[in-house]
Amino acid sequence: MIKALSSFVITLTIVFSSSVFSKTIVTWSMESQAERDPIFVEKLQNAYNNAQDNYELVIEFEDNETRLTSLRTAMIAGMGPDIVETPGPSYVKEYHAANMLLNLDTIAEENGWKDKIIPWAYSSGVFDGSLYAIPKTHESMVMLYNKTLFEENGWTVPTTLEELEDVAGKIKAMGMDVYTYGSDGWQPTHEHLAGIYLNNYAGPEAVYEAIIGERKWTDPVFVEALELLRKHMVDDGYWSGSLENYYAIGWDDFHAQFASRGAAMMTIGTWTFQATQLGIGSSGDEWGWAPLPSLSSNSTDPNFMIAIGTTMSINANAKNQEGAVDVLNWIMANKDVVLDIASDFEFGEFVVPLKLSDSDIPKDIAPQVQNYLSEYARITGDGNYGYCTWTFWPADAGVHIWKDMEVVWAGDISVEDYLYDHQKLWDKARKNGDTLPVPLRD
Repeated sequence: MIKALSSFVITLTIVFSSSVFSKTIVTWSMESQAERDPIFVEKLQNAYNNAQDNYELVIEFEDNETRLTSLRTAMIAGMGPDIVETPGPSYVKEYHAANMLLNLDTIAEENGWKDKIIPWAYSSGVFDGSLYAIPKTHESMVMLYNKTLFEENGWTVPTTLEELEDVAGKIKAMGMDVYTYGSDGWQPTHEHLAGIYLNNYAGPEAVYEAIIGERKWTDPVFVEALELLRKHMVDDGYWSGSLENYYAIGWDDFHAQFASRGAAMMTIGTWTFQATQLGIGSSGDEWGWAPLPSLSSNSTDPNFMIAIGTTMSINANAKNQEGAVDVLNWIMANKDVVLDIASDFEFGEFVVPLKLSDSDIPKDIAPQVQNYLSEYARITGDGNYGYCTWTFWPADAGVHIWKDMEVVWAGDISVEDYLYDHQKLWDKARKNGDTLPVPLRD
């Protein structure tokens, strides 16, 4: 009798424990990067799991190219992870158009998300008037330079086209490349440069007008912008010494070149801050950053090109929709968690666009990054921002902007004809309702 009673108590304890302490799984498919995955496991997955007793977050890491293919296949089949991560709004647009994502309006309103997120970043996830995605990372393009090298030679960090071409001549005279950058391993790197010249020659206002359809991409100001890019790339060899070199080098190569004084500057996105700090930051030289130079009188004030690097949505067919909502709301409600993770990446990753003040900026990150975050908030807060192609260009035009650029640089097509083709793709996207959200300018 005692033995039977003991067995009953043990069984009851097991049943009671499992019913009280069991958690339902929430899945999140995320791009794998070896040096970053353990941080996301510890500070996002495990931190969330330890913070509550209802859900168990499981992050599934996968090579991004493979992940995007398998994600699309799973979503089409009505499956896929609970939390859907994409590389940007154009992917969100595709899933939204197919009714694969959960409308987040009610959740956002109940939890005050709109008051917590930078307005332009919030609007990037609004499709047909409703919220379907929030940014996991927002980013911008900047100009890095070897501060030690500039100080040794008395060079001025360029803020205008004239200053850029002056210091470029001095840099080349010393046997160094003006900029280091390359497209090996990531051909869309070309769009980074195209966006820089469109925004900083034609100006953000002109780019905005073209995005919303009030101006044609064939306008002379855009032709002049890309003609100047072609000159600097092909004729002057500003990037890595020549067009051929630019095509031949990738991420590790151009960071090594910058760290070893092979080049004096680098045009790149803020996702590079961690790699730059680990590279040139350990070489004995000090690095600096600056807004990209104004390349004409059309763009006189410093501006930051705004962009969404990755997004977070909820699968309309999620197995654990409530759990996915809870995870995203936990992120939105825990600024300290976001800042802690972003700090580990020198704010090159997991830069959720929560509204920050100077007092929020962590003091344990590189001083250059602290300064960038403060200046970014000030300048974009004043309305001085441009537009990155991978966030505001519709899908076909977004591919054309980089893929056919090589044909322009090869001399097989004129800039005028290139932009004529580009405008046709925008016309088609506008007719089909395939354009992406863009924040209103003040």
